[in-house]
Amino acid sequence: MPKVAVVFYREDSETVPVLDWLDRLPAKAQDKCRVRIERLRDLGHELHRPEADYLRDGIYELRVGFRGMNYRMLYLFHGRAAAVLAHGLVKERKVPPRDRGGDPEKVKVRTGPGTAYLQGGLIMPKKKRRPTTDAVEILHRRYYEGKPERLSGLEKARANDQVARKIAALRRHAGLSQRQLAQLVGTTASVICRLENADYEGHSLVMLNRIAAALNRRVEIRFVPAERRSA
Repeated sequence: MPKVAVVFYREDSETVPVLDWLDRLPAKAQDKCRVRIERLRDLGHELHRPEADYLRDGIYELRVGFRGMNYRMLYLFHGRAAAVLAHGLVKERKVPPRDRGGDPEKVKVRTGPGTAYLQGGLIMPKKKRRPTTDAVEILHRRYYEGKPERLSGLEKARANDQVARKIAALRRHAGLSQRQLAQLVGTTASVICRLENADYEGHSLVMLNRIAAALNRRVEIRFVPAERRSA
């Protein structure tokens, strides 16, 4: 499945709702939101629960948990090639109509020589450099570029997300519920649920080995060269 272009919706008032919302989040929550946006870029329409969900009227949500808070980023697709991030909110029982992201038919992506933009025009970075509409690149420039501590936090968020997804995928592939896997491992269903949550930061090698053994797998550790990832 080819990657999709993920862009931010900009209102005619020059405001970018998702960026304004992200600016108010804790750094670790920003990290987790960026990881989820990267997953949307990589999987597009193939991204499903628990990472994303369809709401209604062409509106989807990216789902992020952090310290008991449920963060949601609403988005819609422009065909198969682009996803438009429209709004961010803390999850309520029902998505307020004002946060539904507008009529999908009225959000248009236009293309020109080397550019792509939404209703309000091109989203320009603060520094003088090549303009971009790529949401991941904008986030990188805004929060991470030249900040080693933020890049380190981002890599930890990616690692936690990957481990949580891998445990859940292996369990489902084996046809087991969380309770059944817990019985095989000798723990509780709540522990398995916690391990499958990308918000969890306490994965231990001992527990991973126990889960691997229960699923007829083994844990393999590799040291690979570090790389700079801006997208």
